[in-house]
Amino acid sequence: MVQVSTLGPRLATGGTAELFGWDNGRVLKLYWQGAAVEAAEREAERTRAAYTAGAPAPRVFDVIMVEDRPGVVFERVEGPSMLQAVGDDPGKAELFAQQLATLHAELHAHAGAGLPPQREHLLRRINLGPLPARNKPLVLAAMRRLAGGEALCHGDFHPGNVIMTPGGPRIIDWFDATAGNPGADFARTCLLLQYSRLPGTANASARRVMEALRERFLDAYIERYRALRPATAEVLVEWFLPVAGARVAEPIPAQERTTLLRVVDSLVPQATLPS
Repeated sequence: MVQVSTLGPRLATGGTAELFGWDNGRVLKLYWQGAAVEAAEREAERTRAAYTAGAPAPRVFDVIMVEDRPGVVFERVEGPSMLQAVGDDPGKAELFAQQLATLHAELHAHAGAGLPPQREHLLRRINLGPLPARNKPLVLAAMRRLAGGEALCHGDFHPGNVIMTPGGPRIIDWFDATAGNPGADFARTCLLLQYSRLPGTANASARRVMEALRERFLDAYIERYRALRPATAEVLVEWFLPVAGARVAEPIPAQERTTLLRVVDSLVPQATLPS
């Protein structure tokens, strides 16, 4: 069995895993102790599906165990995250936001063959989450009224998951990828850009810059995405409620959860108005 002590240099550390250098231009994403091997297999399977669909995802080589920790061997994708790039050059924040929107719109042009249904993924999280009893049935009803789809949806698309390589942007962390409605995926990114502390390989200074530029970055992202996929952008408001309801089921900071519960409270009356 592979030992942690024999791995290459540690390249990054995150909430669910560490990233180590591997041989032949590869990296190992090693989940923390206690993670199930099914989690690594799920990420590997969904990343393969995205790569096969034509998305700029890294290639997947293997799922392995290192001591008692599961891991996935990926193609090594070199470069800073877009989040870090914004921190390094704040004057180009709106250009980066437009690039993010273009990349997202191109992603949604691919079919999500081989990926699980987005609708089931969102309904499961809404059902399991801590929404108040007065709101949960209404959020579920709003979700069920929305159209499904078969497009490739990342499920957690934000600047921390885009790597700026010399050959162009690459997208990582496909753990929550699904086949579904691009409107939900677009709404999810808007929600993250507006309310979340974005994860990714960026230092504290870059995060402070992004916090200061949130509104400008979000506006530029929405404007560019709307120009490229106007029909998808039109349903942003309708998808915001179920996407927010699903987000509160995730392991997010208490302050963000409180904010999102208030957002849900404010949107529920609109969702229940007669059409």
